Amino acid sequence: MFPDWSQARKRLVSRLDELSSQRTFQLIIASFLACMHLAMFARAGHDRLDMPFNSAPGEAPYFSNPDAPATRGFPRQPHHWSRLVVSRFDAQHYIGTSLRGVTACPTDASAPDLAYLDCGLGWLPAYGVVGGGVSQVTGLPDDVTLVILSVIAAIALNLLWISSTMIKRIGKLGAYGTLIAFNIYPSAFYLVTPYTEAATVAFAIGGFVALMNERWILSAILIGASTSLRVLAASFTVALGCALLVTAWQRRAAGVRQWWRPLVAIPLAGWGQLATMLMLKIYVGDAWAFFRARDAFGDEHDWSRLTDMTYYVKGFAAQNMELVILGGIVAIMVLTGREVLRKFGKPEQTFLIVTTALTLILGVVAPLHYWGITRYMMLCPFAFLCIGAMAQRQTALFVMWLALCALFYWHVELCSYITQGDPRLCPCLGRMELWMPFAS
Repeated sequence: MFPDWSQARKRLVSRLDELSSQRTFQLIIASFLACMHLAMFARAGHDRLDMPFNSAPGEAPYFSNPDAPATRGFPRQPHHWSRLVVSRFDAQHYIGTSLRGVTACPTDASAPDLAYLDCGLGWLPAYGVVGGGVSQVTGLPDDVTLVILSVIAAIALNLLWISSTMIKRIGKLGAYGTLIAFNIYPSAFYLVTPYTEAATVAFAIGGFVALMNERWILSAILIGASTSLRVLAASFTVALGCALLVTAWQRRAAGVRQWWRPLVAIPLAGWGQLATMLMLKIYVGDAWAFFRARDAFGDEHDWSRLTDMTYYVKGFAAQNMELVILGGIVAIMVLTGREVLRKFGKPEQTFLIVTTALTLILGVVAPLHYWGITRYMMLCPFAFLCIGAMAQRQTALFVMWLALCALFYWHVELCSYITQGDPRLCPCLGRMELWMPFAS
């Protein structure tokens, strides 16, 4: 007698379907994916740099000069800031803020803009300040603390992608497809670095899930928290405000007596940035210190890029070939976007559409040349929902996209990050935009 393979397959599918709804299984998957990024860092450090994950295990980051400038001179402080292979580029500034807060900043608003950049305020201080507080309580080195916080946020984010609320809207296959697509995305390794990506996106997706459950105050609190970590998170604030306006309009049209209740949450949607400005006013004397520091750093949003076709064409050969990924994302949203939007109500549709439009615009005009466009698109949840939708209807395209992302993850984005843009160690990089020496 031959075994009944069709029945065995049905039992396996049924068992997997049952497992996928269990919180323990979801936690295991979410944790595995977060740890996968750490493992990829360890492997990349060995293969690209012949370095261990921690190149100075007996040391910890510290300032020998408490007022050392953040972006001038070489080597830069804090010492040993890049000892972990996950700590490169802007990690220096988050670790620096974790160690010294804003104590190196001037307290007089008449100080030059460069003084605010020198003290590390070119990067929003909230994440570093929180990390410093945790390090003081636990005794852990500041860089390790920030990585742990990022890993925890990454796990929480992964759980949100496959939450019961999300599954009810887009189905289990769509939710798990979104989860996998997000974690194989070329810039996904930022989730376990001392950066703000994991926490920012986790707060934003948490706010979106709360919006779907009509928990408007909670949604605004979570979205507001994201604005304390990344300036580009302002797109979530605007999107939530528009979504709450639509919600109130629908309730009023339906004759709901307290139709205005969603509007109460709108002032909270940007509380993180407002709180940051208030704290800067109190501690450094100028609420606009962060923006002054960014101006000293050379931020210049080039709005002409939006209509400059040469900018897009050249981007395919840029250092990290960001336009390859951006072009693919836009194509996928065009292909599956309408199908995805049908699964959400009008307020959620508004949130997704406004966030997508603003992220696409800011992702093009904000970067230094092309550097960071792929990373910025991690703040576009609609893109990953659309990719997840391909797992249900266009499986072959979904697999091809994952393969492309995996190649860019390993050979382009991750290599460029850990080597700080060294073309000698990353042969797949395109035309150079940024290459920085190590400073440990």
